[in-house]
Amino acid sequence: MIFKGIEIMFYLLGISTALGAFILFYYAKIYIFKWSSWVLGILAILLSLFTIAWSWSSILEKEPQAAGMGLIIFGIPSLILLFITRRMVLKSERK
Repeated sequence: MIFKGIEIMFYLLGISTALGAFILFYYAKIYIFKWSSWVLGILAILLSLFTIAWSWSSILEKEPQAAGMGLIIFGIPSLILLFITRRMVLKSERK
């Protein structure tokens, strides 16, 4: 087998990173971003990518409890940051 779980994980994390950056810059063209929106948006994307990498690597190492706890500990704050960022951006003015 050519690809194992870790190679697929890095490939999908790369695609997710590019998609997150594309979405952030797409909304930056439509709305006026404040500096706090940029910081929270980048932090939310990085934290969600870390959550995915943590849980996937924990599953690959056969530690499902660590994967679940990682989803709870890192996933919930990343979702909260994403919703706060979305709310801040949608409240701002359009260009």
